[in-house]
Amino acid sequence: MHRFTVDYRERDGDRRNALLNRGYFVSGLPRLILLCRLFGHRPVVDETQGIGTSRPSRWVCCDRCGVRPDQQGHLSPDVSAVGDRYCGPFDGAVDVVNQIRNPGPWPKQPTGEVGAQVIIGKSFPGWDVELKVGNAGSEHTLAAHLRLHPFGAIYLHTERFGTWLQRRLNPTGYQSRVISIGIQHGGIDWKLWAKRDEWSKSDPWWMRGTIKLDPRDKLFGRSRYDYENVGEPVTATVRMPHGDDHEVKLQLQRRTEGRNRRRFDSWTVDWSTRPGIPTKLHGGEVLGSAVDVSARSVTEGAWPAEAAAGIAAQMTKDRTRYGYRLPVVADGSDYDVEVD
Repeated sequence: MHRFTVDYRERDGDRRNALLNRGYFVSGLPRLILLCRLFGHRPVVDETQGIGTSRPSRWVCCDRCGVRPDQQGHLSPDVSAVGDRYCGPFDGAVDVVNQIRNPGPWPKQPTGEVGAQVIIGKSFPGWDVELKVGNAGSEHTLAAHLRLHPFGAIYLHTERFGTWLQRRLNPTGYQSRVISIGIQHGGIDWKLWAKRDEWSKSDPWWMRGTIKLDPRDKLFGRSRYDYENVGEPVTATVRMPHGDDHEVKLQLQRRTEGRNRRRFDSWTVDWSTRPGIPTKLHGGEVLGSAVDVSARSVTEGAWPAEAAAGIAAQMTKDRTRYGYRLPVVADGSDYDVEVD
């Protein structure tokens, strides 16, 4: 068993909002799985969907606890259907010709992890409570959170604990399911067994929705943002004060914001670059974002220069926040320049 904590305020260099923002984790916890210990595992065929040109892959797992044998196996897609009982050997034998591997023995001591993040002070705006049941490929099997901005929030999750529930309620596909209710953005939002990261017109009306409570929605219409590309993308060079230059692609956009009867226009530039602009000590690059530019710079055609300066300022702020050190080559030797 291994216990550790992470101070996110220290890691991210952000001490302005939350008084406490810390994660607590315990890994290597033994899983009880009483039914499997009493009666043995219930082996069934499981599958991952192919992505792109890759083919689906099938293996063996326990239908109750989700544990996979040590050497989970690689079964022929023509032998059994997903969910069928597996009655073959557990010897890890390999059939090189047919590219098949039998599953190995069951692990003797299956383990899992639990974790929590506790925030005291400001976090993301709004109040809400959410329960999540993960999918077949989720890192977090079960998760929940309670958020009461600006007082604080608590986030909980399990890894592998609760697999029996996940396999009963959400056994197929790669979309987690959530149940939530919250007060945010001037209304009450709810989700009832809705897909976490996907929405379809075919979803029933009760699955998700919003009740607007802001009287301004009735008087002036709903608040919204619209973005419209203006002209073709242009290329500019962002010159960082630390000596490194980066070529970026800039797209000017007209941003219309406000309510239906009170609309206001402003200008923003969407930018991207490959490779990204490094901002952290141990990896971490920004591949793109957006910066605002003035109407005058757009009128005079100087918006690319203003955008490049804004990007440099934005990235410098991030580098300072994360304590970035830029490697510099001079006189054939490397040394670090620390950004204070």
